[in-house]
Amino acid sequence: MSRKPYFLPYQAAWLKDDSRLKIAEKSRRIGWTYVQAYEDVRDAAKAQGGMDVWFSSADLSAAREYIRYVEQWARLFDKAARSLGEILINEEDDIKALVVEFSNGKRIHALSSNPKAFRSKGGKVVLDEFAFHDHPDELWKAASPSVLWGYPIRVFSSHNGKNTRFYRMVQQAKQGNGWSLHTVTIEDAIQDGLVEKIKGLDRPATQDEIAEFVQECKNIAGDEETYQQEFMCNPQDDKEAYFPWSLIYANESPLAPGPVVILGQEVNDAHEADYRLPWEYRPEPGHRHFLGVDVGRNKDLTVMWLYELVGDVLWTRLWLEFHGVRFALQRKNLYALLEFVSRACIDSTGLGMQLAEEAQERYGAKVEPVNFSNALKVDLSVTYKRKLEDRLLRNPEHEAFRNDVNKIKREVTAGGYVRFVGERDENGHADRYWGAALAVHAAGNLSGPVEHEQLGAGPRFKRRGTY
Repeated sequence: MSRKPYFLPYQAAWLKDDSRLKIAEKSRRIGWTYVQAYEDVRDAAKAQGGMDVWFSSADLSAAREYIRYVEQWARLFDKAARSLGEILINEEDDIKALVVEFSNGKRIHALSSNPKAFRSKGGKVVLDEFAFHDHPDELWKAASPSVLWGYPIRVFSSHNGKNTRFYRMVQQAKQGNGWSLHTVTIEDAIQDGLVEKIKGLDRPATQDEIAEFVQECKNIAGDEETYQQEFMCNPQDDKEAYFPWSLIYANESPLAPGPVVILGQEVNDAHEADYRLPWEYRPEPGHRHFLGVDVGRNKDLTVMWLYELVGDVLWTRLWLEFHGVRFALQRKNLYALLEFVSRACIDSTGLGMQLAEEAQERYGAKVEPVNFSNALKVDLSVTYKRKLEDRLLRNPEHEAFRNDVNKIKREVTAGGYVRFVGERDENGHADRYWGAALAVHAAGNLSGPVEHEQLGAGPRFKRRGTY
């Protein structure tokens, strides 16, 4: 019977990466300091090529925990080492460090975040929870020269907003500036077996066990913004987010359906005549429905969002996502919806132009091709926020949609113009939000053309394919 690897895959990947400059944006509670202590003991205790290690944490308790890990790994490595306890390393500034010394004379030092502690020091540098240090810029200036003689440096942290040196370093690493970047969310760690490791299971964790662990993490975070930052590697900045989490959550309902996902690799080979719609919806006669369509093909999604007006509240009834799907099949879904909607606003920018024009030719004035000018984006976002503030939307309790809405940022250009943007990532360009916002726009414009420049109840459906 083969033995299970001691380290989880994301930990092993960090250890196997021998880059001199390594940086990690990571979740809390995933054993990062633990595995870093292993690497540091390995590097310090080598008979040939050992090195001093200078570890800095955001607080003294983290430094003490790190030294306990160092002492543990030294015993497991069967390396001769002795703990020197807390010693004075800079008498002038009264700077102390917790120190473990190895038989080769090399030492591991666990320091506070005082930048002066790194002055005139040489060796491997490890900066733990760097985004939470009191004076990160001064610390970096003091610590970085320590590696000029070829020593490695390790920087890792969960996020603490976007106005931090750590955030800037991660963004630069993503652009390829010589740093080796590792990104590990709590979901990544769970997929790699974290729950089984923590609970000591010799079987895969159940969905209930995983859900319980995730809820515990959310309870530790206390709110969604903190959870996104410290567990999902998603730095938040309340000053930039136009739609706060509180508004997003206040307009959710468990009765609103999740997405129907249509994947191009699964349907694109189908002949249009043989293609079967992956959803069913039976509208009540006389009820008004409003459709928003944000069009994409490969890089971005096509999202079709259907609201029904119940009283003065818009209820989500369908949410269709198309991932790399041929336009002929997108069109078949669209036309099925246009048979009963009262009004539809369809993105006619770039790729969507033909789809929108053909739909308007077939269904007449109920279809409005919409060009995504900056003025329209302002109008969409301001209107959508008013609906949220008045609690007039019922949206799904779904992470992908929440994140798309929260991506939207209000910016003011150097010329004084307001614009709304959604950061592009591997999950699209806030496509779900724009689809829903177009549907709200359709509901607010029941007669006449869309003014591009103007600023200013349970579901009755069946879903055949969802996630």
